Amino acid sequence: MNKQALSRMKRSSRMGTRDFVAGAILLVVLILVNVLVGLLPAKVTVFDVSDVGLTEISEETAKFVSSMKEDVTVYWLCEAGVVDDQMELMLTRYEEAGKHVRVELVNTTVHPDFAKDYTDVSLADYSLIVKSGRRHTVVNAADMYCYTNDFLTQYLFSGVEVPMTDAELEYYYTYCKQYYQIDILTQYPTRVLFRGESLITAALDYVTQPYIPHGYLLTGHGTDVPSETLTELIGTMGLSMDKLDLKVAQSVPVDANCLILFAPENDLNDHETALVKEYVDRGGSLMLSTSPSVIEACPNIRSICALFGLSAAPGVVEEGDVNFISGSTTTLVPSISSEHTVTAQLSASKYKVQMPNSHAIAVAQTLPAGVTVTPLFTTSALANRVDVNSPGTSLGEAGKQHVAVYAVKSMTAEDGTVKKAQLTWYGSAEAFEDDTAEDTSGGNYYYYAATMSYMSTPFVSEYEKLASVDLSGELLSGLNSGTALGIGAVLVILLPAFLLITGIVIWMRRKRR
Repeated sequence: MNKQALSRMKRSSRMGTRDFVAGAILLVVLILVNVLVGLLPAKVTVFDVSDVGLTEISEETAKFVSSMKEDVTVYWLCEAGVVDDQMELMLTRYEEAGKHVRVELVNTTVHPDFAKDYTDVSLADYSLIVKSGRRHTVVNAADMYCYTNDFLTQYLFSGVEVPMTDAELEYYYTYCKQYYQIDILTQYPTRVLFRGESLITAALDYVTQPYIPHGYLLTGHGTDVPSETLTELIGTMGLSMDKLDLKVAQSVPVDANCLILFAPENDLNDHETALVKEYVDRGGSLMLSTSPSVIEACPNIRSICALFGLSAAPGVVEEGDVNFISGSTTTLVPSISSEHTVTAQLSASKYKVQMPNSHAIAVAQTLPAGVTVTPLFTTSALANRVDVNSPGTSLGEAGKQHVAVYAVKSMTAEDGTVKKAQLTWYGSAEAFEDDTAEDTSGGNYYYYAATMSYMSTPFVSEYEKLASVDLSGELLSGLNSGTALGIGAVLVILLPAFLLITGIVIWMRRKRR
């Protein structure tokens, strides 16, 4: 072998060794980079590419989680340990937002009775049990999704996109099939809405509260118990509600954040009235829903309302505008106040309200000292009051009628501290029955439960801190076609093509040598 050939072999050997070492170093670097990237939090390495940020959490939720002071364990119930990738990423966002949230997967195939220690309700797959050292609550995966349908929005909900549960959508499906001969599920688009963030954040807030607002339902006045559905909703708002018979009590319990007089059929006696007035003087809160026929025969209840400058106007309100349900001028669809935290928030989230067979609530021209009144639900200027027993008999001139109001009375104690008593008064006892709530896709129940939460919370700021977390959820969708095609083009076509071309160029350069 001549010297020139030997020299080429040595040079080729050195180049091969150098290339091998360089390749090995590059491989080690790539492995290290991969390991380091794997150690980075998901918020840095994983991005939500859906149209609506399904797996993201809002800035408000992130701030709330980062401010938590207590450890919370979120048990995620997954059949056979199989997870939902999008929900897994959302739960990871919660863990990364603060150091006090820990998600623990529970294989329900291995531990089928795990949830029985926390609830008697059958939970859907991917449900959550949120537990702190104080208490626990459940977020059923079935409640994370609700729906809107174009036909219902356009023809039954007056253009308002109302979120509905699966059961409510099934009800309207049957209703439209029977009365309109329309299959709304196949003939009109139905969109899915996701409200998982609002439910999970509310659950974290509930289990970390130093104490739970306590309401007392005043009993002994007829059918004065909310329906099971409304009672369950009140529970999901983080409220505890016990029954209280003031006829045998010596005082209102000191832990009463709110008293509820729900659709009474008879008046309070003098002893009960004195206890309620004493409670109001201490800065207590009272929720009241009454019917036109009953309130006229309840002077003691009216005397409590008079402490806030309010009175029940005689008769039932009849709407003269189109703001009523077809066929009944006394089933009102009032305008909703934007001046109160609860009504403004729920109205913005497209929740409707109906007030059937309501009496008007009159506000005194000169209010008692320290009292301010905010109308919540108001009719059009064409409404009027008519006799309860003689619907055609007018009791006054047409004009706007308030059928729900909120009043607050500020009082200065001897030590200089300011106490605030509250009253929310709904002028319809039928507004919070299941039939009415179904007509508003649960809207009436949401207004009642949210108002009770507001009334039961000692500091309004505590209620408002989560107000920007949308109650109704956000439109649920996967990858849009543009995003999916873009990512597919990069991962499946462009990246391999780039590597192939790079390899060919390197090979050709080496061959020329």
